[in-house]
Amino acid sequence: MCLLVGLGASSLEGWGPQGHRLVAIVAANHLGPAARTGVQALLGSQSLVDVAVWADDVRDDLVQTSPWHFVNIPIDGARYDRDRDCPRQPGIAAGSRGDTWRDCVVDRIRYNQERLANRSLDRADRAIALKFLVHLIGDLHQPFHAIGAERGGNGIRVSVFGSPNCGYPDGAGFPCNLHALWDSELIAHRKLNDRAYAAELERQISARRWRASGSAAEWAMESHALAKGSLLPERGEANEAYYRANIAKIDERLAVGGLRLASTINDALASAR
Repeated sequence: MCLLVGLGASSLEGWGPQGHRLVAIVAANHLGPAARTGVQALLGSQSLVDVAVWADDVRDDLVQTSPWHFVNIPIDGARYDRDRDCPRQPGIAAGSRGDTWRDCVVDRIRYNQERLANRSLDRADRAIALKFLVHLIGDLHQPFHAIGAERGGNGIRVSVFGSPNCGYPDGAGFPCNLHALWDSELIAHRKLNDRAYAAELERQISARRWRASGSAAEWAMESHALAKGSLLPERGEANEAYYRANIAKIDERLAVGGLRLASTINDALASAR
């Protein structure tokens, strides 16, 4: 039985809780002094890790933010196309004054970065923007949050390490799906706690000289390419061979996502106006 904590068959979460925590841990390790001070001023006793899944926790109350977590780039899409891939807000005409921000993760990363940097906003509003950034940048680095195929793989049922059934801690079950596999199960199969996994990611960052670079649109296309290359057919098998072929990609997305989150926060708080 696969255990996907907090995930359902139609889940649109980015990483599972551990994945989001790992992105936040890496980011916290790479904040500059001004950003560290700014984060503490905004979050108080909480850390980036503490708020890593906040944006998922509030989706039932803030239902309008649900589309912020992903971008549905067609499987054959060669580039991110904002008009095609990022829906306008309900009732807003294209090109109108209200069309500054649209409802996909690419736009909403930029939106929340601008709000985090804006010192004229209330501290509570900037703290919310920071919480969204921590989560949404993690989301965008989960490959199946950037591909439109079967709702980011949610509609592709798979067998995970020999079982077609996944379940909640309370015993309720659901058929395993490709999106949930990438959210949690491949990460969990590494069998590392947060501290050990984060240390391994930092080792790889140093050894491979990974650095933060690119825009949210470029990050989306990186994820899209990885998802396209990792698709399984309906009833496909996510076995040890699939795990070995993909775990290095997951490690890189977690590590680079953390570096890019740190860079985004550093830039926002250094340029806060």
